[in-house]
Amino acid sequence: MTSFWHPDRGIRSAGSASPGPRPRIAALARAATLSLAAALALGSCSSAPKRAAEELARKNEAAQYAKLADDFFFKGQYSQALSFYGEALDAHLSVDNVEGAVLSRNSIGRAFLALGRAVDAEREFADALRDARAYGAPTLVAQSLSNMGELHYARGEREAAGAAFAEAEPLVSASDPLAAVIAHNRGVLALALGELDQAQAYLGRAEAANERAKRWAALGTNRYVLASLANARGDAAGALAWAKKALEADKRGENSLGIGADLEALALLSRKAGEAGAALDYYRRALGLWLSLGRDADAQRCAKALAELAEGLGEEALARRYAAMAAGSSAR
Repeated sequence: MTSFWHPDRGIRSAGSASPGPRPRIAALARAATLSLAAALALGSCSSAPKRAAEELARKNEAAQYAKLADDFFFKGQYSQALSFYGEALDAHLSVDNVEGAVLSRNSIGRAFLALGRAVDAEREFADALRDARAYGAPTLVAQSLSNMGELHYARGEREAAGAAFAEAEPLVSASDPLAAVIAHNRGVLALALGELDQAQAYLGRAEAANERAKRWAALGTNRYVLASLANARGDAAGALAWAKKALEADKRGENSLGIGADLEALALLSRKAGEAGAALDYYRRALGLWLSLGRDADAQRCAKALAELAEGLGEEALARRYAAMAAGSSAR
């Protein structure tokens, strides 16, 4: 059975790296000092409006940082995303905005998880979950549980992941975008457990919801996993069809990481079907994309496959070129 799972698809997972402090704690200390000094300098008749204005300004500042961070995260630039998520958290904490802080901690945890810093991710998710429960916001609790489930899945703790997803599911309405995220994650877990019919039901639900809402990047991920599911069933034509639909959605969402994963999936499925020429074309497109993004490991993986395909097609010069790229001795 051909596996084409890509690390940036499905439930997020990563390796390991050394832990470190959350970014920009010093900025919070400075902000707190300035806020205290300002409060002491104000007269009682004007302090309330000033505090309200300051709180609004800090919330707006946090929203701007979060937007920048989301853009970096979407592009796979997780270290940069982490820095700006930290700034957003500091802004929320400085005015005791619990809801904003929970959202920021969850985002920081996801960035840590993408960077392979599972211990740091667990700390942030646990803090987010504790604060969300204390705050009494079901949606925030569900988001934190879903993220904790992703962490458990990344560690191979499937039972714990399933429990987290199951607890999160009834806390959100079916129309909430988070419901599609949870359904998708439950589908990925069911697929990993070999429960293919359950996986189909969960993934189909998520795919339909994201298609209706035109959430293209999420839809691309749903369809990518549905291609993997069809492949697991031995349905080669269905797998190719879903992979092509995933590529279509990711292109509409300008989701470069998703496009690269889709192209590789199409290459592997085409190669499995004996369509070496089509596989070569898809791998070449994936290689160009990964090189443009500076994703060296992904590019080398494609170059290695291209060298093998080119050799099999009798294109010796092309095979040598890609073999050199795979070995790291040639940039292009």
